[in-house]
Amino acid sequence: MRNHSVPLQLTVPTSRPIASLLAGCAIVMGTALFGATGTAVHAQSKDRTVSQADWNKILTDAKKEGLVVVYTTTAPAVHERIKADFEKAYPGIKMDAIRVIGNLINTRVEQERAAGNIEGDAIITSELVWSAAAAKKGWLRVPVGPNAQAWPDSGMRQGAVPLIGVNPFVMVYNTNLVKTPPTGYQDLLKPEFKGKIGSTALVGDLTVGWYDWMEKTQGAGFLAKLAAQNMKTYPGAVAPTQGVAAGELSINLWTVFSVTNPLVDAGAPIKTVVVNPSYGAAYGGGVVAGSKRPNAALVFMDYMMSVRGQGQMVGKGEMASALSNVPGSLDIKAVTLHDDEKYTPDVVNAFTVKWNALFAPR
Repeated sequence: MRNHSVPLQLTVPTSRPIASLLAGCAIVMGTALFGATGTAVHAQSKDRTVSQADWNKILTDAKKEGLVVVYTTTAPAVHERIKADFEKAYPGIKMDAIRVIGNLINTRVEQERAAGNIEGDAIITSELVWSAAAAKKGWLRVPVGPNAQAWPDSGMRQGAVPLIGVNPFVMVYNTNLVKTPPTGYQDLLKPEFKGKIGSTALVGDLTVGWYDWMEKTQGAGFLAKLAAQNMKTYPGAVAPTQGVAAGELSINLWTVFSVTNPLVDAGAPIKTVVVNPSYGAAYGGGVVAGSKRPNAALVFMDYMMSVRGQGQMVGKGEMASALSNVPGSLDIKAVTLHDDEKYTPDVVNAFTVKWNALFAPR
């Protein structure tokens, strides 16, 4: 059953052992579960296997439910293409994708549980620590299905959260302004780029982790040298990427493909560079326990764990997949995965002081 997958080889910061990050931890949820509809749901066990007869029953009941509501933190272009393809793959099951940014997805799921009215059937989130804790509490169900059981165990968190996409942070440059394309972060220190570089400010532990990783991998003093280039900072990836497209900046060193690709498609004179090695964040998937459409949720997550679903997730080389044969997937072995448990509030605050001393406007 695993002929189309290989072990997921994420490079993880050494503050936590890989086993504690990626090892599956079984969630036993009884012999049968029932959603709000009263429809019987596949029995949960420590693995993701399901008989063909049970899977056929899940498919039949999912079509009766007719809808899956997905809370997602992905960019609109990503979940729009997932929605279009999922509805083609499973006629009769509509997907309602609701974008919920960052940790607001945690709050929404928790509030719905507290109210006893769980509207979201599945989630796609970058909040992996919360997701693993939610799975441990039984708030997220173990995904089952032919693709779920073939998914590499190393690509799971807490036995119930598949890492369904790894998003590396990339650079983008203006092809009219930059004659020698940059290939790595050291190129940013060239004299011709002084005053013409943009990047993100510190907007959370993810950006703190990225700047910290850059300092550690590019050599002591790298951030000070970068600051001496009069780098301009922005609240996120969109504004500096647009600045590069408009010719206001030569290079933006922190963005993602879901931001750059629409500009490329529109004819902007920009090119994206995947730095090797790179730093990135993973999206986790989750089947919400107790939702109104439990079978449709299982079908959706099994789709996301298939080669077809992964193809929609990675798009045109936008992300890396845990599966080895997904067209367009980036090399997952070259991505260092952000470890948000490492970047506690105290660590973030201490690094912020250091970063502000270098980059804050004078």
